[in-house]
Amino acid sequence: MLAMFYSLTFLLVAALVLAGPAPAAAQTPPPGAPFDAAKHSNPIITFVETKEFKQTQAEQARKDSGMELLGLSRDEGVLESVAIADGRFVRNMSILGIRTDVTLYPVVRQTFKLTGGANLVLHSFRFPRVSLPRDFTKIVLNEAALEKKKKPSEMRFGGAKPETLEIRGVPGLLFEDGGPITVYWQENGVAHTATATLSRQELFIVIDDLL
Repeated sequence: MLAMFYSLTFLLVAALVLAGPAPAAAQTPPPGAPFDAAKHSNPIITFVETKEFKQTQAEQARKDSGMELLGLSRDEGVLESVAIADGRFVRNMSILGIRTDVTLYPVVRQTFKLTGGANLVLHSFRFPRVSLPRDFTKIVLNEAALEKKKKPSEMRFGGAKPETLEIRGVPGLLFEDGGPITVYWQENGVAHTATATLSRQELFIVIDDLL
């Protein structure tokens, strides 16, 4: 079993080296099911479904999640609602055919009404803990995110192709497919996605102003 583990690790590393830098390597995506717009909030948050979010108050969300939440000044927008996919639990998942336990943490969803009239949906969560060695986890998750299959419904990002960019001074991913834009980044131990129907420039300005 140990020999198989190291062999698989070597093969994955070799494949990544031969393929060159992976677009998603800038920000390791969390584990999750293939993205389905009918079930999931965005291509990043597929480890919980939209139906699992329950309305709550901001202070209760902070307490239940153990996170300090980002916010906007009133000059930029107003917080309209807060919801949480609650609880810490372990889910057994298959990542590139490897079954492993994944510890999931609460995801908080904040919806803001921006001064310009658009909505900004901000999800925040602690990165799920995968029962694999750290470096191996990163390799496997990046490989799974970029794995090419015949059907988009079988691919981690549902066929979407993220772009890499810098957001709030750290590497991030951007998803855009003719509709709302979703940006994903991590800072201070917390991962965030921001989704809005805005131009890139407008969305980046709002994200940079998050407090």
